Amino acid sequence: MAKVLTALLVAACLLLTGCSGVPTSGPVERVSADPGHINSGVEIAPAPPAGDATPIEVVEGFLHAQASWQPNYRVARAYLTPEAARTWQPEVGVRIYAEGNPVMATDTAAMLRAPVVGTLDTSGSYRQSAGVLDHDFGLVKDAEGHWRINTPPEGLTISEYLFTSAFSRVTPYFFEPGGQWLVPDPRYFPRGTQAYEGAVRAVLEGPTAWLAPAVRPTGVDASLARVSVSSDGLVSIVLRGPGDGPSADARAALLTQFARTFRQFDSLAAVEVSWEGVTEPWTLSPYGRTIPVTAFPDADPVPRQGSRQLFAVTEGRIVRAMEGGQGGTSLVVAPGISGVVTGAVRSDAVAAAAITADRSSLLLAPLAENSVRQSLAGAGLERPNFDRQGLLWVNDGAGVLWVTQPDGTWVQLDTSAVGEGTIETFRLAPDGVRIAIVVARPSGSRALGIARVDRAEGVHVREWREVSVTTTPVSQASVVDVGWRTPDSLLALVGESRTTQVLAVAQDGSSIASIGPTALADPVELAVAPGVPPMVRTAAGDVWRYNSDFRWSLLGSGTTSVFYPG
Repeated sequence: MAKVLTALLVAACLLLTGCSGVPTSGPVERVSADPGHINSGVEIAPAPPAGDATPIEVVEGFLHAQASWQPNYRVARAYLTPEAARTWQPEVGVRIYAEGNPVMATDTAAMLRAPVVGTLDTSGSYRQSAGVLDHDFGLVKDAEGHWRINTPPEGLTISEYLFTSAFSRVTPYFFEPGGQWLVPDPRYFPRGTQAYEGAVRAVLEGPTAWLAPAVRPTGVDASLARVSVSSDGLVSIVLRGPGDGPSADARAALLTQFARTFRQFDSLAAVEVSWEGVTEPWTLSPYGRTIPVTAFPDADPVPRQGSRQLFAVTEGRIVRAMEGGQGGTSLVVAPGISGVVTGAVRSDAVAAAAITADRSSLLLAPLAENSVRQSLAGAGLERPNFDRQGLLWVNDGAGVLWVTQPDGTWVQLDTSAVGEGTIETFRLAPDGVRIAIVVARPSGSRALGIARVDRAEGVHVREWREVSVTTTPVSQASVVDVGWRTPDSLLALVGESRTTQVLAVAQDGSSIASIGPTALADPVELAVAPGVPPMVRTAAGDVWRYNSDFRWSLLGSGTTSVFYPG
């Protein structure tokens, strides 16, 4: 059986190698959970109110006008009474309401009642919502007999459809505390050129309050003077602030952040930064003044040197798919390990951890040597996970989350942030600063959430945020497994309405989409990592490989676990 699996894994391996918020003056396509690159798109000019507009036409026009950025949202304000136009503050945030909830109107009034699916705060950070919008727009006639809105909702109010077409997910990046690699902090900004300014301001103003304790602040006293984009994809950023600008180290850090942040935009190739009042742009060796958006690969949120090999546990041993493997014979790694059911391989593919068949011991072994040692004894030990910092994590049958210290000793983490329930499984983000956790609630449901990993004094899991993955209002989703598909998006194996499938989920829950498969019998485990095809394992031991959305192919059988390094 191991030979059959490994022959198929070899084939897979060969395939594998092939305030910045809502602006109202001065300063993007909402994308899928696997966002790729941002296209600034086409902006559609909103229309002012017609002279004979009815109450429902006035309210609908106002709602549509909010989805198109204009300086001070002047067209949207044209639908308001003078007093309402003076006091309305679109910059305080955004409420996104569910589709299928039209404005209800009479001859003299108009109301909107709809579930609120999400909100944006002033920084552009998205949060899922379970609230309800119930608003009377206070229609009155002005001196000329035209209907106008006297009580607009606070901030911007946009339908899901208009939000999808009017806003883009833009991810600024911030350094982890050691200053070695970057951590994503997703935001949403209006589509179009405003997204460029939003991206720069987000980097300068720093991380969201949720992420801030786990990353390094930008720490530069600077603001955006202007940003422009040339026809050949050069982003020219001009900053202003006291003196001649920040130190050389601070400049290097900012250039790294800007390059990685602008990499996500289509057609942008390089970044150039200068200081207002200083003639020459900043320079940095070896790039000079023009920094490619692909620069600084060592700062990438995903380890540059990390292994992308697929591993599995079959017949109690860890096996690896080797490029150019011969004869389909299984390649056992960590030969000292046997009699195990699941495991993990460190991202540098030097060490492995595994859980014994009775789930009472966690074993550690080098991949290339015939040695092994017991690292932890427990009960109900589950799949372990190495973080980028080199520490090993595991949860047990009681839902306790354990992590090693640099000296190899184990400590129990305080996981009270996740609320009532038992931790079933988890996956650390490639940067080691965020963790996705599946929690079994007393009700029997299994919830997914993201927590922050603070490392200032030891290791702490804090600020859990549940991410709803329910795709229909009447169903209840139960999460089976989870993994990080990109630095800021997940794949979740979710059971809902008697079907278990893989959902692509933005880490903030702003987008959720099924990618199949839809007809597997009892899928129980995911193998997910950035840049490689996801895998699904069934309870019977079959492994299915993702080819494209809703196209999966059988890769092998006879496994008790399948995983990528991490």
